[in-house]
Amino acid sequence: DIEAAWLIDRGLEILGDAVYTNKLSSVTKTITENIYNRAYTGHSLVNEAENGIVDTTRVWWVQAEAVVGFLNGYQKYPEQKKYLEAAEDIWEYIKSSLIDRRKGSEWLPELDQDGRPAEKPIVEPWNCPYHNGRMCFEVIRRSWDAS
Repeated sequence: DIEAAWLIDRGLEILGDAVYTNKLSSVTKTITENIYNRAYTGHSLVNEAENGIVDTTRVWWVQAEAVVGFLNGYQKYPEQKKYLEAAEDIWEYIKSSLIDRRKGSEWLPELDQDGRPAEKPIVEPWNCPYHNGRMCFEVIRRSWDAS
């Protein structure tokens, strides 16, 4: 889970504990690499895979977390430019496909494999501006820290 990778790394950064950072750094590196290799396709991340069955739905929050997760992977391993390129690519996908153009809207909750939106309300208990808002704050913070 790309969200878990960056959240663990962020928690370790806040804790500042070298022992835990050393223990978990290889885990988050592996998670990021596996997600890149197994779930990043078609300019976005598939929803999930379980027991060899891939759910190709593109869910709004998964895309938001993927932007931060791949940006995090690039910041940890700058030689892995593919992570920065993936973050940028997914952001372009979000802008072109997931932003809901209806008045008063935000992001479409999910798209099928062919890019068709699901018939869902604009906001519901599991679709609110949490993940995409946090993505924006994280990208801004990381960009600010890098300058």
